[in-house]
Amino acid sequence: MRKNRKIRTAASLAVTVVLSAAMFLLFFSIELLIGYFSPRTFQESLRLGDYAVEMEKELLSKQKELFAAHGLPESLVEDIWGNSKSYMAFYQYLDAGEVKEGGYRFGQQEILEAYLAEQNADETEGVKKAIEIVSKEAEAICSRYIYPPFVRIYRQYVREKKPELTALAAVSAVISALCILLLFRWHHSRHHALYYITGSLFTAAVWNAAGTAAVRIGEKSFGTGTGTAYYQTFLEIFKTRGISAWYVVSIVAAAVGVLLFAVSMHMRKR
Repeated sequence: MRKNRKIRTAASLAVTVVLSAAMFLLFFSIELLIGYFSPRTFQESLRLGDYAVEMEKELLSKQKELFAAHGLPESLVEDIWGNSKSYMAFYQYLDAGEVKEGGYRFGQQEILEAYLAEQNADETEGVKKAIEIVSKEAEAICSRYIYPPFVRIYRQYVREKKPELTALAAVSAVISALCILLLFRWHHSRHHALYYITGSLFTAAVWNAAGTAAVRIGEKSFGTGTGTAYYQTFLEIFKTRGISAWYVVSIVAAAVGVLLFAVSMHMRKR
């Protein structure tokens, strides 16, 4: 009898370790899926940081510099921006990818041709070539700002990794459920099984808290000093909103652990 009890205790401890690891991986997957890997968090961070507003200012400034360098009125930039739907392209690209990168004509060539017509300028081959060159350069500036590469890179990375994280969360949940069933099956006294489960949960919560601290320390140097000021503003908001999921999961895990411990103590007294 005593030998069987020792074997059962050793087996329960082994299952507890497996359960702790499974719970930690489950927490980790959930935190990434609802935090850093959430497109909604990504989009809201861009909006909260007024990324589009600041991006528009810099875009217009760059185009005005280009026009001024070729002896064209800077006011034409405002005409181009006001007469086209290009100011909507960024939000469409960000929200649903309705506008594909590089697939939008911003209307620079049409505005420049209309301007030359108003000035009664001779449309020689040289003039046409110059207008074409300026238009292409202006469109390249628009594309670079309206379709920022980091948005495409983020989407692609999330598309590649999200199925893996979802699968990891599902497998971890299944393993956790099996471990819990085993513990309840091996221990006729439910509060004994709850002790092991509570211990696993607290261990997973401690690992998760340590992981949260490591991520928090590591993200401070991530992307720092690179990109524009408004990109840095967005990045700080995104990092803050992304790490909040880790805090929430850690607090919930600790709260559930306390609740399970209280239930097991109540069952023992009964």
